[in-house]
Amino acid sequence: MSDPLFLSLWLRGYSPIALPIYLKKALAVFPASKLLPGGVLRVFAVGFHESPLLEEFIDGDPNPEAVARRAQEFLHEDCAFQLETRWDLYQWNGEWELKPARVMIEVFGPEFDSPRGEHLRIDFGGEHLFLPQEQSDQLRPVQSNIRSLLHLSQDIENELAVDRRILWSEEDEDLAARLRSMLD
Repeated sequence: MSDPLFLSLWLRGYSPIALPIYLKKALAVFPASKLLPGGVLRVFAVGFHESPLLEEFIDGDPNPEAVARRAQEFLHEDCAFQLETRWDLYQWNGEWELKPARVMIEVFGPEFDSPRGEHLRIDFGGEHLFLPQEQSDQLRPVQSNIRSLLHLSQDIENELAVDRRILWSEEDEDLAARLRSMLD
């Protein structure tokens, strides 16, 4: 099992009252899975160690406007909104196949116990989705997945005023450096 890959974002002009708007804007550019649409909206208070205040299942593509309206009902400075959904990426299982991959989009209030103090975080799942597979000499599927990740990152930056960002894994390794070393 590979380490999870995260994108953490800090926003310019960040305001806790705008948390639902940040979530709505991130969802508006997110390429939801066509193969397995849907998701779960969760609202947490204080930290992820607490039970969710809300856990609501979404059939079909998550509607950014509806998700933001629902999140607005729980707006508080110590809350986090989390949408667990999927997007379609190439995955290796003896051969490359386009399949739904789990993603979590999280927006944090200033008093919520967020991992790095970020305002928005995307958990892309296992970093193996973005690394070449030793068993395969095909790089196109991995390149496609990386392009999807970079495209989403750019789209979010175009929607939100991003002050800084970091793409990281639990080992805090530089993914770009690892990719370069694997491809040399």
